[in-house]
Amino acid sequence: MRERNYAEVIRTARQAQGLNQQALAEKVGVSRNTVAGWETGHSRPDLNSVVPLCRALHISLNSFFGVRSAVSAEDRRLLDRMADMEPQDREVLEWEIEAILQRRMEKQMAECAERVITLFRSDLGAAAGFGGFLGEAQGEEMFLLRDEKTEAADEVIAVSGRSMEPTFADGDLVLVQHTKELREGEIGIFLCDGEGYIKEYRKDGLHSHNPMYGVIRKQDFHQIQVLGRVLGRVNAEEIPTEKQIRLAQMAKQRRTGK
Repeated sequence: MRERNYAEVIRTARQAQGLNQQALAEKVGVSRNTVAGWETGHSRPDLNSVVPLCRALHISLNSFFGVRSAVSAEDRRLLDRMADMEPQDREVLEWEIEAILQRRMEKQMAECAERVITLFRSDLGAAAGFGGFLGEAQGEEMFLLRDEKTEAADEVIAVSGRSMEPTFADGDLVLVQHTKELREGEIGIFLCDGEGYIKEYRKDGLHSHNPMYGVIRKQDFHQIQVLGRVLGRVNAEEIPTEKQIRLAQMAKQRRTGK
């Protein structure tokens, strides 16, 4: 990396401001010879001189030191104004900033507490094809954003198998509303002799959407039980961000004390 040429930086900025060396020296509070030494490279500004020098040259500290910054011009203007404040005024401003940030945090926590819900996600899944046992809950809570679908759902179940492709693929998470009855044409979760299936209910049996799989009929099993109605796939828009989850949890802890 090329060494920073502070002499050139100072000279170029001074000339851009229309100042001679004496005028710059007076603004910074040093002698003209000191400024001349800076511009010839024989010496460099010490730390006590850098801030007033940058102010006199109307450049930022980042520009002087050659540091790239994402700080906007408006942010730099505010920082410069803060630097000119008396210590007690700056302390009052810091209190005000903290109060504003706290109010914003409270608002975000309330919004996330309202938007983020939890549903039980079954790790056992629903067998879309050859079956997978749906026993006692062996999964964990899943965070979702509230909408018409997620609010109506009672749990999330993972699909396994390919029998419902292209509607649902292996590994898809589906929102399930508990019910013991389905209307014809609805997709549901069924327990058939202890094995779980996701199928479309029709009067003549349980149908797959993949033509490679056959129809499950009543006579094929001793007992077929409806567990729930599939409301749809969990989509990306229904997954909260880590920040939304954290704020919702903070709101819950504050509310319950746990």
